[in-house]
Amino acid sequence: MTENGPLRLSKCHSALILFRETTQSHAALSFGGAYLDTPNVGVLGSHGASAVPLLATILAWGREGLCARIEQCMDCAEKLAQFVQEDPRFTLLTQPQTGIVVWRPNDARVFDKLIRHLPAGMVSTTMISGQRWLRNVAANPGVDMDLVIREIGKAAEPPDACEDTSV
Repeated sequence: MTENGPLRLSKCHSALILFRETTQSHAALSFGGAYLDTPNVGVLGSHGASAVPLLATILAWGREGLCARIEQCMDCAEKLAQFVQEDPRFTLLTQPQTGIVVWRPNDARVFDKLIRHLPAGMVSTTMISGQRWLRNVAANPGVDMDLVIREIGKAAEPPDACEDTSV
């Protein structure tokens, strides 16, 4: 895998939040100041121009294009969750509802090996009830999920007796 390979992750920061109750959400996210004519809505404040590339992309995709990409991400999350659930080497915390897959290897020695082997940014760690878990966020509709699953499978092999498992 190279930097330009199929597991490459974007370093761009962007997000999209859709609210059903716009009046309530605007009230919660709006803020003003003596220098503003009207309160700003959003978390970017006066730096709203940084959201222009995201807005342009969404407008270019259109509603159907955006929906298709979100569905593709959800399909990827479901495929990863199914792999984890069916592979006896792993435990799935719960079925993904929001595109986040939380899982862990059953062999604790493999946990750090997985983190080292997988591309930076592909997986993060979290603590739940005092236990370490891996966390994948399905946010790249172009990801090759078959390749991701193969890489996870390879990385999940137990460490050799000679291998240093310390971090």
